[in-house]
Amino acid sequence: MVVRVGIVDLISLRPESMTRRVFLEAVTGASQELVPGGIHLETTVFGIDPRGPVEDVDWAGLAVMDALIVSGSEPTTGDIAGEPCLRIIDAMLRECAGSALLFSCQSAHAALHLLYGLGRQRLARRQHGCFEHHVVADALTTDLPETVLVPHSRWNAMLSADLRAAGVPILLDSADAEWQLAADGPDRVFIQGHPEYLCDTMAREYRRDLRRWLADPALSFPHIPRGYFPADVYARLIEHAELVRTQRDPRLLDHLPLPADYREVAADWSAHSRLFFANWLRVVAERCAAETPLAA
Repeated sequence: MVVRVGIVDLISLRPESMTRRVFLEAVTGASQELVPGGIHLETTVFGIDPRGPVEDVDWAGLAVMDALIVSGSEPTTGDIAGEPCLRIIDAMLRECAGSALLFSCQSAHAALHLLYGLGRQRLARRQHGCFEHHVVADALTTDLPETVLVPHSRWNAMLSADLRAAGVPILLDSADAEWQLAADGPDRVFIQGHPEYLCDTMAREYRRDLRRWLADPALSFPHIPRGYFPADVYARLIEHAELVRTQRDPRLLDHLPLPADYREVAADWSAHSRLFFANWLRVVAERCAAETPLAA
């Protein structure tokens, strides 16, 4: 069976963007967890400017996809109701209703706001790091252990209590980081964290945030991602951060370690991530099979 998955990049229009890379690697790696020969994965990337005209989007191309993974976009305002991406997500909920939709990060916030009127809260400190989550049994969490590790990276949060009050089932929840995975059916899945992240993604984000602070010290000074770097590296990075703060020398960023593999980070979430995306692809394939007319 062929399963067509579209990656909708709302972060960057660049063909080599990190967003496209991590999601493509996530679904490609997950497809290898499935029964060999059972599912043939075809992926297409759609770059969309969340501030651009809705009519310029290739809605016909998106609508023929069996499933769409929709990335987040850079927040521009404290209130999710004021985000430019809402126009794109609103149109996508209508134009792509025949596809299985997986919304990530800010696109998940936008979809939940449009569907349930939920708001988000600005956090006092950026939620950046790897956190444990309790697992609720579901087709999307098949074979996952009772607790799983998932990266988070955001300044804003929709609270678990608000999703429960709205009747949105939560499948992965965390006392420290709020919910990560929720779904109101097989066709609409929401992820607030970033299971797709590669081993070096959070380190690259931390370096990017330090570079932004050097360009604009009025910004909050970045915190080192929690539960991500090994203890000895974390201790060195505390000293490194103080040097960056006092010397403001961009060359110091050249010494920030970028993990080459999961042996160089404190938490390996890759197996849990592959299982989740494999489960999602399996659900999408079962949905496609159910919709395919039987041969006469």
